[in-house]
Amino acid sequence: MNSRCGPSRNRAGGPARAFTLIELLVVIAVIAVLLGLLLPALGRGRESARRVVCMSNQRQLWMAWAMYVDSNAGKPAPHASPGASERVYWYGAEDFETGLLDHTRGTLSPYLDAAPGDRSAYECPAQPEGSYREQGSAGGFTTTYGYNAYALAPPTSGYTDLSRRRWPALHDFVSPSRLFVFGDSLLALYSDQASNSALLDPPMLYQARRGRWLVNLSPTTAFRHDQRDAGFGQAVVARADGSVNPESHDPDARSLKQHKIGSVSETNDPHYVPNWRRW
Repeated sequence: MNSRCGPSRNRAGGPARAFTLIELLVVIAVIAVLLGLLLPALGRGRESARRVVCMSNQRQLWMAWAMYVDSNAGKPAPHASPGASERVYWYGAEDFETGLLDHTRGTLSPYLDAAPGDRSAYECPAQPEGSYREQGSAGGFTTTYGYNAYALAPPTSGYTDLSRRRWPALHDFVSPSRLFVFGDSLLALYSDQASNSALLDPPMLYQARRGRWLVNLSPTTAFRHDQRDAGFGQAVVARADGSVNPESHDPDARSLKQHKIGSVSETNDPHYVPNWRRW
């Protein structure tokens, strides 16, 4: 049987009709509109997932911290404990000779099942490794969460003005539902890329020589979640009572707008150092 070549036919037997240029442009325009409506929703969903992971991470850190406090007669964990050959931080131990950091030997490590690096409990997914300068002599990943050692363990915070401050017990704080333990953090001392910070510093710092408080020019609370073009976004924080929630920036507090770093309150109370007026 010989086959015939000819124009294609539709089901009615007539010649098949091709798309015109105008129809094709209309289809493309409709697809573009649908994508324009869909992409923001996908972006919000992705950010919502990051925030949930961040809250889960800080919940793990808080649970490790709470178990440490319970095992040490109510005394909060130190930020850093110097030794002869190493310095042990809450997130790992740094060897002075090699400069290497071992996350399995931090103060909270016995209570925390978390490995270092990407997608660990030490890292906020909204601030992945490579998006900031690594801080510390180890030159490698530490953590993108800050610990409120300024209030909870002052002599271990690394601030010279706090070296002789009393190390309080947890029961000394009357409002644990407001007191921050961990939070999203970042440090920006210069105008270029910020670095990570393992300390959640308050909006005001203590000057021991004069016995007064000064405005902190380099706050470290990072508002990297739900960021808006004209706003700061939110910072996820874990409180002493175990609650973990996002917090917004106080517009009256000191801020570094380029990196969206600031504080959630203008003064140290009630979140950072509730008893600061009695120092």
